[in-house]
Amino acid sequence: MKTLNNLQKNFYLIIILNISVLQCLQGQQLKTHFKEHIIPLNMPFDSISIFLTKTKKQALIKKDSTLLINTLITQSRFNRFKLNYLEAFSFAGEALFISEEYKNQLLIAKANEELGVLTYLYKQNEESESYFIKAHELYRKLYKHHKIDVSEIYKSYYNLVLHYQRITDKENLQSYIDSCIVLSKKTKLPPIYSIFLDEKKASISEWNNAPDEALKLLKNAAQQLENSAPNSGLKNKDRKFLLIIYGRIAIIYHKKKDLNKAKFYFEKFAKIKGDLGETTFYKSFLYSRYAEVLKELNLFSLAYEYEKKSNDISNALLNPRNEKNKGFLTIKNYYKEELIKKREQLNIKNLELAKEKEALLNFRITLFIILFLVIILTLIFRQRIKNLKFEKKQQNSKELLDVKNKELTTNTLQLIEKEQVIKQLSDFIKEANPGNKSKIILKTIERSSTSLWDSFNRRFNQLNKGFYDRLQEKVPDLSRADRKLCALIKLNFSGKEMAHLLGISLGSVHVARHRLRKKMKLERHQNLTSFITSI
Repeated sequence: MKTLNNLQKNFYLIIILNISVLQCLQGQQLKTHFKEHIIPLNMPFDSISIFLTKTKKQALIKKDSTLLINTLITQSRFNRFKLNYLEAFSFAGEALFISEEYKNQLLIAKANEELGVLTYLYKQNEESESYFIKAHELYRKLYKHHKIDVSEIYKSYYNLVLHYQRITDKENLQSYIDSCIVLSKKTKLPPIYSIFLDEKKASISEWNNAPDEALKLLKNAAQQLENSAPNSGLKNKDRKFLLIIYGRIAIIYHKKKDLNKAKFYFEKFAKIKGDLGETTFYKSFLYSRYAEVLKELNLFSLAYEYEKKSNDISNALLNPRNEKNKGFLTIKNYYKEELIKKREQLNIKNLELAKEKEALLNFRITLFIILFLVIILTLIFRQRIKNLKFEKKQQNSKELLDVKNKELTTNTLQLIEKEQVIKQLSDFIKEANPGNKSKIILKTIERSSTSLWDSFNRRFNQLNKGFYDRLQEKVPDLSRADRKLCALIKLNFSGKEMAHLLGISLGSVHVARHRLRKKMKLERHQNLTSFITSI
């Protein structure tokens, strides 16, 4: 409890500092909850939360990870617009957690971007920079491979413009403004984006001790918004950016000690009405600065009124003791810790799997070499004994010769079977050590394999009359190889025995069984052997 209280106190100090010393919180030209096209544009505002909750449930039912993550990001943006930051952080954290598991680069970028926006709004500069840079690196890769359009990468650059303006980093701010200008030439962006950049350029002029140059940029931007013609491309909603412009102009005049002009532009700012979303943060700050100007003009009653408005916003939206906000820090840290823990676990698991695979591969190579040598020696020894026996029996009568020929045939078939095993092992070794020593043996094995199957198939048909016909009726689209496999399964052959008779590897047998289950449309609980045996 004591630790939590300390966290809350420290966080409250950060917020107070944010309001009291902030020179200019930029207009948040941020992605809205309509960006992912999940919410219909004509949907009533009061219905959006219910709609997004239903969409999220549908995504979970359908196991649609992409829809789920996009919905979570949209929920975060919507709650951010409503200034409900507890929910916004929660949804954004969940989106990042799931997108990391899903490993979709675009969704990971979007989730990092949204967390960057949220931490930016709460002036957690190091964290917001980290999130924005992670998102930007992914966006750049996606743009390089033509997976996103220019407007998407432009927005990522602009997020960094906002950040570097916030932390007064003139060099980086100028660099990213230049990048935005270059990108704007590659696509047709709304005119408001040029005004946004002019407001950022004004910051650089201020930092260069050129307030008149900054005022010129800001007044020109204000004039464009105030006198926008129908064909200018500027929309009514763009006029809300005047809140930022008027505030910036008023603050510069205040610094120049021109209190009357400062008051004039603060009055223009105060008249702007409507839903401002995240700009409410800046509105609170401007109320406080306006109160300072009024005090200097000895208008104490009016100054008190605007100071109260500033405090009301701060207490309602920024105080961590507020019921709406008190849990967001814990939630945000929870998801951050979970992501770190998840990544560490994955790294450890991947390392263990790599070691296991390497050890297993070495074991298999050693085992096959040993088996290969043993089988070769055994076959040589057995063949020599058989040859000696055959030479001895050849001296007997013609009647015995026929019997010996049958035995020879049997022995030859046995030899072919053994040679087939040798060939399989030989192929495995030759994959690691390519060579051309077994072509004659391979041809012999192929011919013998066919003969061996024909012999087996004749005996099988004698004992299982009509099996193939019944099988064809139940599953019409089976191939000849599938029917062979069914026959072996019916007689309960092991995987190795199937591989031996079919002339394929054990792994190929497993794959063939899996495909056979799909063709038969068997459920997980249905046993393949039981199904075939019942036919």
